Order: sequence, then C-alpha cells, then structure tokens
Amino acid sequence: MAVTAPTTRREQQRKDARRNRAAILDAARELFAESAEVSMCEVARRAGVGHATVYRNFPDKTALAAEVLGEHIERFAAVAAEHQDDPDAFFVLLRTIVEDLVHLYALSVLARQDAVVGSQLDRNRARIAELMRQPLRDAKAAGTLRRDATLDDVFLVIMMAKGAMERTTGPAARAAAAGRVLTLALDGLVTPAARG
Repeated sequence: MAVTAPTTRREQQRKDARRNRAAILDAARELFAESAEVSMCEVARRAGVGHATVYRNFPDKTALAAEVLGEHIERFAAVAAEHQDDPDAFFVLLRTIVEDLVHLYALSVLARQDAVVGSQLDRNRARIAELMRQPLRDAKAAGTLRRDATLDDVFLVIMMAKGAMERTTGPAARAAAAGRVLTLALDGLVTPAARG
C-alpha cells in the first residue's frame, strides 16, 4: 500500500498538469481568435490557473502562439489525410484553410512583430503547399478546377481572405468576410462544367 500511494500521487499530478496545459491552450486559442494583444496574465485568468503554471508550460507568448499555430497545421494535415482519396479534396482543404484563418488572423498580425511566430507561419505555409499539391492536380485532372490554377492561387485566396478580415472586428465578422471571399474565389476557380 505504501508503494502505490506515491505512484497514485504522481499520476494525479501528471493528470493535473495535462488538464492545466489543455486549459491554457483552450484559453490561448480563444484569446488569439480575438486579438494579437494577448498577455500571459489574461491566458492564466481565462484558463483558471496561476501565472507560474502558464510559464511552466510556455516560457512566453511567442512559444504559446507557436504551439497554437502548430495545432492548426496538424489539424489541416489530418483533414488532408482523411480526404486523401476524395475527388473534392482540393475544395475541402481550401475551405478548411480559409475557415482556420478566422481563428489565426490575430496570430498572423503577431507574426509581423515576432520572428519566431513568423517563421512558424512560414513553415505552416510550406506544409500547406505540400499538402495541397496533389489535391490540386487531382481536381484539375477531374475537370473540376481550372487547368491554369496553381498553388500560388491558393495563397492568393488566403491573402484575399486576410485582407477582407482587416476591416472587420471580432471572429463573427471575420468569418463572414472570409466566407464571402471563399464564395467569390471558388466561383473563379471551378470550371463551368463543375458549376452546372
């Protein structure tokens, strides 16, 4: 019995640590969806943990932002894997990117000021290009996407969505702007036969 008590205590501490980390990331996602001006104190308050707990998990806002960005690219990679053989994979992925921008908009603003966050964003762009390459080819081969469409067009749509969001305030308005950009962009990207 004396042997199991410390083990149980350590297991409980590990559970608590995992729960705290998850709460910190949930809070960071919510706060970064609202603004780039997020303080570690706000994250601690929103997560319901002490400041020391936040700093024990993430040494600074940059590390926290990089983690949130990393989560988004992992989610995108999972969507790409799930739709690997789907003839509409290109459109599913493009929609996923634009919808994610609503939550990542503040982080893209932060990336302009922070080199570490900026380099994480650059790595994400490279990964997006890698994951979009084959679906783009497949959509063109299937005749659902214009034959002259390129990966540069994907990033042009992303830039248009980010530009549209600059004049908005709050996640709901950003979602509406991004949705409108996506509708207009898809109208230009799909072939007339695919529209009919």
